[in-house]
Amino acid sequence: MNFLSIIKLKADIIIRKNLLNLLLILFSPTNSLTVFLSQNLDKYIVKHQKLLFLSHNKVNNNTKNTYINKSVTNKFVA
Repeated sequence: MNFLSIIKLKADIIIRKNLLNLLLILFSPTNSLTVFLSQNLDKYIVKHQKLLFLSHNKVNNNTKNTYINKSVTNKFVA
């Protein structure tokens, strides 16, 4: 997944969040449409968080590996 997919997910989350807020004003929280939209919003939020975690984890692993490789080569060079 690339940067554009993260932006698209973020836009979808904002749209669903605003729609859910409107539905909560008009209907009760136990309405089936409100519950469905809330569950759908949760799915999008989970996808977004996974993508953010994977991109963050990928960056941190690259810097960690570089640090480990430098420290290992420095120890064995006498």
